[in-house]
Amino acid sequence: MSMDTKRDYFFDNARAILIFLVVFGHMIQPYTSESKYLSALYLLIYSFHMPSFLFISGYFAKHLDKPHYLENVAKKLIAPYAIFYAFFSIYYFVTGKSDAIQMDPFNPVFALWFLLTLFCFHVILVIVRRYKAYYVLSVALIISILAGFSDDIDGYMSISRTIVFFPIFYVGYLTTRAHTQLLRNKKLRLISIIVLIIFFIVYYIHPINSDWLLGSSPYTSLENNNENVYSPLKRLLLYFVIFVAMFSFLNLMSNHKRVYTYIGNRTMYVYLLHGLVIGIVRGLEIHPFKDHISVFTYGYLILISVLIVYLLSTNLVCKWTNPLINLKKPSSFRG
Repeated sequence: MSMDTKRDYFFDNARAILIFLVVFGHMIQPYTSESKYLSALYLLIYSFHMPSFLFISGYFAKHLDKPHYLENVAKKLIAPYAIFYAFFSIYYFVTGKSDAIQMDPFNPVFALWFLLTLFCFHVILVIVRRYKAYYVLSVALIISILAGFSDDIDGYMSISRTIVFFPIFYVGYLTTRAHTQLLRNKKLRLISIIVLIIFFIVYYIHPINSDWLLGSSPYTSLENNNENVYSPLKRLLLYFVIFVAMFSFLNLMSNHKRVYTYIGNRTMYVYLLHGLVIGIVRGLEIHPFKDHISVFTYGYLILISVLIVYLLSTNLVCKWTNPLINLKKPSSFRG
């Protein structure tokens, strides 16, 4: 039996769509101030796209007892983090996105926080794996709620995101193949679509500070220095929104091989490399169709996002960037 007939395409399809949404989300961000529809769409995407990646990463973090586990994880995450930190620091300075070359490796640039946070998750997982899941999840939620009161817990070292998003990663770790059958239940698709539409409408009517969804800021920053007793409740509500939106999105994913499925195995290439394009676009302020939002605006944003994902996931690009992404020779890349 071939590998294709054995492979579970559900999560490959999810990762492929999610990486498109990562690129699309970065592309539409400059347009959100010009359109309430794009602003609501941006908030909807950020409600589940990175949490979904973290949930899926947790789901596949089941081999903690393998020899040299953390060493291998470090090679996959910290090594490319260091390489791309140096590269992006110089690149953003040259393209004008940054006024100076960033020299502090513990202050992630662009989207590199994901690698640092994901590595921390694996370290935490190794430490807490012997404890009862109920206690680990409860303590993680309490720490997340309390962490928001500290102005020292922010984007530095990605510590705020690590604290805020760990419960999502951990739930993914606890999830079994049997549990995913609920996510794969296509009888729930209509409900999932309705849920996502409701979130979009709510965001359109009552837009929120998008920083709540980024998980990188303390309450004082999120509440415009008006931190109050409701801030922890808002963070708890945030978890509800994330899980409901995330599970609704995953329920819409196909179990079968699609034309885009292969991209699901190449998301790290797209994730790290698309910052080059975003750096140019934002540095040179290339935002066509922004002054008058129309169907051409949506068409451009979708088309350019699809094009970026497609080009950065081609065999050619993946092969020759393999030494940077996976620290392996170009010839070792297998499409």
